[in-house]
Amino acid sequence: MNKIADIPAIDISPLFGEDREAKRRVALEINTACRGLGFFYAAGHKIDVRQLQQEVNAFHSTMTDEEKFRIAIHAYNKANPHVRNGYYMAIRGKKAVESFCYLNPSFTDEHSMIRAGAPLHEVNWWPDESSHPNFRAYCEQYYKDVLELSRVLLRGFALSLGKNEDYFDRDVLLDDTLSAVSLIRYPYLEDYPPQKLAPDGTKLGFDDHIDASIITALFQTPVPNLQVVTPDGWLDLPVSADNFLINCGSYMAHLTNNYYPSPVHRVKWVNAERLSLPFFVHAGYNTVLEPFHPDSKLGGSGNQSIAYGEFLQHALKALIEKNGQT
Repeated sequence: MNKIADIPAIDISPLFGEDREAKRRVALEINTACRGLGFFYAAGHKIDVRQLQQEVNAFHSTMTDEEKFRIAIHAYNKANPHVRNGYYMAIRGKKAVESFCYLNPSFTDEHSMIRAGAPLHEVNWWPDESSHPNFRAYCEQYYKDVLELSRVLLRGFALSLGKNEDYFDRDVLLDDTLSAVSLIRYPYLEDYPPQKLAPDGTKLGFDDHIDASIITALFQTPVPNLQVVTPDGWLDLPVSADNFLINCGSYMAHLTNNYYPSPVHRVKWVNAERLSLPFFVHAGYNTVLEPFHPDSKLGGSGNQSIAYGEFLQHALKALIEKNGQT
């Protein structure tokens, strides 16, 4: 039986307020967590996670196979040009996990980046409104709410890195963020498809990886399944029925010259009906931030600046090449 990692729960509510000293205390806790195992739970986040689960469970329980295929991404439905937004289908006997990913609701046909045909930008396709009333409206509002939560979190990250509180504000905006929501369902099945085995013999739902994001904010059903690699091997992450699990993605590692590394983690196979609902926080396609190191005493050439969209394209391609299409 694996040991459970010591992952702190941080009350981030001061980040919504004006008490500068309280914000600095939160920032110090974020710094400790990110310099440690790389994960923390965000308490005091102000999002109704009970409604979130109800809406997503209702969506998954009412989607038909025909509806799933109609909005399936190009990897499953060649008639659909979308590679990000859409349904990621289960494949009987091979793959049980399924999900729906949607992007920025600001990406309409009239958005400048859509009109320019910019990579990674897609106008969301939704399930039929008559079969799923209010689902689109709920999802679009949730996107805005969790984006605002992420912007608040990034203010804490900025302070923890010795930057001004608004360091990320102009680069993670509703107008152009590439952030994505994934509504992932892991089913319970009597006849579950074969699982991949890790070198240590652990059955896996998803192999070891780092997230392609600035940060990731994950809410999930409290069923133990995630593990993080440590100098002492793989440790189970504790679960929470109330809080978002936060970690740095590969762009934060690049930006900070690995001062805040992106933790390597994996999903254990668990035959249980559960949800995994990550929000992958991204900047705009043309955003360029200059990499830095918070500890100025450390030298070295450091990472080179790169446009966020180019960085993300490479990171997503590498993730699919390593672990396959989800």
